[in-house]
Amino acid sequence: ARFTGPAPVPGSLTGATVLHQIGDLPPRYVVSCSELIHTPSIGRCPPGVAAVTIAANLFLNDVNSQTRLATTTWPPAAVALQDLPVGGVVVETDGKKGAVERERTALELAFPGQAPPARLSEISAQKNRQTLELQQLTNVVMVVSLVVAGCSLAVSVTGGVTERKRPFSLLRLTGVPLGVLRRVVAVEAAAPLLVISVVAIAMGFLSAGLFLRAQLGESLQPPGLGFYVLVTAGLAASLAIIASTFPVIERITGPEVARNE
Repeated sequence: ARFTGPAPVPGSLTGATVLHQIGDLPPRYVVSCSELIHTPSIGRCPPGVAAVTIAANLFLNDVNSQTRLATTTWPPAAVALQDLPVGGVVVETDGKKGAVERERTALELAFPGQAPPARLSEISAQKNRQTLELQQLTNVVMVVSLVVAGCSLAVSVTGGVTERKRPFSLLRLTGVPLGVLRRVVAVEAAAPLLVISVVAIAMGFLSAGLFLRAQLGESLQPPGLGFYVLVTAGLAASLAIIASTFPVIERITGPEVARNE
C-alpha cells in the first residue's frame, strides 16, 4: 500500500512516508529513504541507504523540524518493503489547519476502517495522559498496599503480645521498663515491613525496566521526588498503625497477669 495524498497545495504538503511494520514486541517500522527525505521531521537516512528502521517510540514524540528526532539518523534496514505490512503513514505539512484537515480526510479515504488520523503531537499527548492515569493508579495501589500491610502487622503484633503476656508480665515484675518491651515489639513488626518494602520496590523497578525495554524499547527513567514522598508517607502510616497497638502491651502485661497465672 502506498499513499500519495491529494494534489498538494503549494507550500502546504511536504510529503508522505509509509511505515512498514516489522516485529511485534516491540514493533518497529521500516521506511523507504526516497520517502523519508520528504518528511524530514521524523529523521533522515545515512548516505547511500535505500531503507532504514525507525524505533517504535516514534509516536511518543512531539515532532517538528526543530526537535531532536528531526536530526536522528536511523540505522539501515536490509529487508524488502513489499513483504512487510503497512503499520502507518506519516504525512508532513506546513502545520496550517487547512492542510492538516485535508490530509486527515485523504488518510481516512485511503485507509477506511482504521483508527482516525491524528497529529503526532496529539498521539503523544494521549500517551502522556494514559501514562499519568497509570501512575496515579499505581500510587493508589501502592499506598493502599502499605496501609493494608500495616494493619496486618498490627493484628499480628496484638496476637503476639497476647500469646506472650505472661513472659512480658514477668519481665515487667523484674524491672524491665515498659518502653523496652514496646521497642522489642516495634522492631519485630517494623523490620519485616521495611525489608519487604525495599525488596518490593527493587523488584518493581526491575519489572518495569524489563517491561519497557521488551514492549516499548524504552529505558526506565528514575522516579521523581513525588514517588519517594508517597512511599515515605505510606510507610509512616503503616508504622503509625503498628504504634497504635502499643497501649495493648501495658494493659495485658501488668503485674496482676503474672500473679493470676
